[in-house]
Amino acid sequence: MTDDADLRSVREFHQDRPGPAPAALDRVRRRVQTATAPNAPRRLLPHWAPPAATAAVVAAVVVGVTLLGTVGGGTWQPSDPASSAPTATEDRSELWLKYGARVPVAAVFAELDQVAAGAAPAAPRAGQLLCSYTDVLTRSGPSPVPGSDPAWSGVLARCFEPEGLIEIPAPVVGEVKGQSPEEQLAAARDGFAAAGPGWGYPTAAWLATLPTDPDLLLADFRAASRGPAEVDDLTRWQQYGRFLTRVDPLLPAAQRAAFHRLLGGLDGLTAVEAFTWSGKRLLAVRLTSGTVCDELLFNPGTGRLAGHVELTGGSATGGEPVPVRQELLGYAFQPAASWGSPSATARR
Repeated sequence: MTDDADLRSVREFHQDRPGPAPAALDRVRRRVQTATAPNAPRRLLPHWAPPAATAAVVAAVVVGVTLLGTVGGGTWQPSDPASSAPTATEDRSELWLKYGARVPVAAVFAELDQVAAGAAPAAPRAGQLLCSYTDVLTRSGPSPVPGSDPAWSGVLARCFEPEGLIEIPAPVVGEVKGQSPEEQLAAARDGFAAAGPGWGYPTAAWLATLPTDPDLLLADFRAASRGPAEVDDLTRWQQYGRFLTRVDPLLPAAQRAAFHRLLGGLDGLTAVEAFTWSGKRLLAVRLTSGTVCDELLFNPGTGRLAGHVELTGGSATGGEPVPVRQELLGYAFQPAASWGSPSATARR
């Protein structure tokens, strides 16, 4: 893990200290706990969140986490007192990414691979969950206006057991299909015990055995994918993106590079620099298919995935596509008790 200023500030912030929380952070916590936007979408699951045995997503109030490759970028990051989500009366349009100069796609993946080559996958300590935190902006309506305020913004969180990436139901989630959170978790663990590590239940050790040859990796991926073996490039791009989002902190550099080569071999790719409102530089690789654009964001400082953007109004319309959903990702290893999960009472 890099020892940059952002991570140092996070560690310092979590040290015990007297007095009330900073006003900005306190306002964020109140907003995250209580605010509901009048036009908030019914779908609370991040669009790129991986399918799991339980679909538990809540706005996060995070205590005592260690951030892994935090994206930054202006929208509120868990445990980051230096940035805060805007209140309902504040201008939120500045939270959308600003795009800069074009970059060759091959150069982007070469840069990412070089940076990631010296970094080992993250490893949790005993009793920790792997949690993902997603800062989400959305626009509604068939013809969104570039630069307009998002229709909804918020922070979404999910936590998983690192072995098998089994999702832990959030404390506020009730029964799903007649199962309590404890029963949902027990059923997922039973599924992992029966199936073992694999594409459905990835583990760090299993990920390290994936082929580093792109052709072999593609054959494995196709064999494990549901549906037809031959799909269009947009579908394949989305499949790769969902998997990378799910396993990112646990993925070794060699396997990451192989996935980058699969991504880079698809048609319709362009790449540009992207900047958050705080000036953080990301690399955006976009696949355009008709009027649909789907974009993966990467952190050039770590070589890892940093987010996802859906855009509409692509080349077929003759204009610049407009982002309609923006997701900036952060990952953390967090003590299970701080998530308030039912894991202590669930059958193992």
